[in-house]
Amino acid sequence: MIVLRIIGTVLWFAIPAGMLTFAVHDLGVRDAPTYDIEGTVVAHRQVYHPAESDSPAWTTYFITVRSAGEPDWEFGDPQQALDTEPGTPVVVQVSKVTDWALFVRKGGTVVDLRTALGTDVWLLVLGGLGALIALARESLLEDRHVAGFVLGALAAGGGVYLGLQLGS
Repeated sequence: MIVLRIIGTVLWFAIPAGMLTFAVHDLGVRDAPTYDIEGTVVAHRQVYHPAESDSPAWTTYFITVRSAGEPDWEFGDPQQALDTEPGTPVVVQVSKVTDWALFVRKGGTVVDLRTALGTDVWLLVLGGLGALIALARESLLEDRHVAGFVLGALAAGGGVYLGLQLGS
């Protein structure tokens, strides 16, 4: 029985801590400082991904940007607004943290390539609830031990480490 309690304590503390860390890290990266690459689109292509058993078909649009004195830079996204004809001048805002393209400005159009906030918000909500349940569970057990809270704190630290590893 004690083995099940140890496993339960580790899981109840580690999983919410990892979820919260991953979501906060992802939000921090999402709004990281950027630098601009000004250039011209020299190539574009589409990669079609056929439907699998439970997911629909989708297309990824890639563009290659050539900038003065820099190597060509290719990136892609499923948004059709990214598909740009060669010869079009663009400004690409790139994250200083991840070196991923975050925005593409072409003429008067801005294409936001960042991930939506919805997933991170759900991770924060569910991770917060999980952490509260873990604390309540440990507090309401008949035989409360300091060892349970210590083990929970260590497990939360492991979850934080895993969340950071997944996020980077």
